[in-house]
Amino acid sequence: MVKRHALRLVSASLAAFGLHLVLLAILGKPLFEHQIVLAYISNTALALFILIGLLKVRVAFQSSLGFLFLGSSFLKFGLFFALFYPVYSADGDVDRSEFFTFFIPYSVCLVFETLALVKVLSQTD
Repeated sequence: MVKRHALRLVSASLAAFGLHLVLLAILGKPLFEHQIVLAYISNTALALFILIGLLKVRVAFQSSLGFLFLGSSFLKFGLFFALFYPVYSADGDVDRSEFFTFFIPYSVCLVFETLALVKVLSQTD
């Protein structure tokens, strides 16, 4: 079960990355600006770590999975403010392309983490 969810997460992240690059190319924007590779790698790696952790402890902490999941969201926002925000706001403004560079992979990973957790919780009821 863990492998299947992890494979889906990585596949979705890779697909989103490819689509993101295609969209940037169509719009005539630089492809590898604003730490896009780091944004996808760090979001995917952290989501994998969180997903695997939640799936491993789902039986022992079944009643607390929602709170653990919520805590993981704070961890991911901490990643944003530690690694990305200082670079993005160095010029005094976080523009749209910087915003989307981080929040597209964040959103894709969040959706897949949520779907996996919902599926696990629905199986245990």
